[in-house]
Amino acid sequence: MAAELIRQVKAYAWLQRAAWKASFAYRGNTANTIVGVAAVQGAQLLFIGVLLDRFGAVAGWSIPEVALLYGMRLTAHGICTTCFGQHTAVAIMLREGYYDRFLLRPVNPFLQVLTARFNLGTLGDLGLGLTILAVAAPAAPVRWTPLTVSFLAGAVLGGGLVEAGVQIALSGLSFRVSMFSAKATVSTVFTDFGAYPMTIFGHAGAHALTFALPLAFVAYLPCTVILGRTAELVVPAWLAYGAPLAGPLLLYAGYRFFIRQSRHYVSTGN
Repeated sequence: MAAELIRQVKAYAWLQRAAWKASFAYRGNTANTIVGVAAVQGAQLLFIGVLLDRFGAVAGWSIPEVALLYGMRLTAHGICTTCFGQHTAVAIMLREGYYDRFLLRPVNPFLQVLTARFNLGTLGDLGLGLTILAVAAPAAPVRWTPLTVSFLAGAVLGGGLVEAGVQIALSGLSFRVSMFSAKATVSTVFTDFGAYPMTIFGHAGAHALTFALPLAFVAYLPCTVILGRTAELVVPAWLAYGAPLAGPLLLYAGYRFFIRQSRHYVSTGN
């Protein structure tokens, strides 16, 4: 099993590298796309900044604490879209017959879906997220130790895998029904709600964004560990400490679900 996993990772890396080279062929377009996406995310950051400037805090979280949470959320989103962003095009691939080509090649079709092309805009998400983290981390009331830094790194990576796992599972349903609206709604929830402490959504809302849709695992739960705010959680604290592990588990579950649903694929005949 380990040998097969290594083989799949090598295939993914080779195909992704080829997609990167193709996307970077036009340098002017590269810069415009990255800056444009960063500007969109920056607009939400500006809104949060205005909100904090007006009220001083959100659910008791100070400006540096919310900035750290936002940086973790956006960096995790950048990891998701950079590595797995092609899940958004699954419906188009199925409708236009591109998936037929993947079935004819001696490579896992799922890997071919993820590496069909590279969306340059995802680098804007990732770059801005890392920049915010670099600025927010020293300002946050945190005693940074090697263990804390390691937990932060594992948290943002795991958060990216949580979002990817959910979206890949939804993409699997595209083999049966149209999932465009559902995927867009989930993406909006991750983007709009993930930048705030879950306590502002109330007890029921916090539970829903932890168990019904695992948004809390992306940034909020691990951020409470880093900031020493686990006492405010409406869920067991061990979930926060184990949050980085949720990513690999949900990604694997999403992948297996995608593969199972792909058995229902019917060729368009193109």
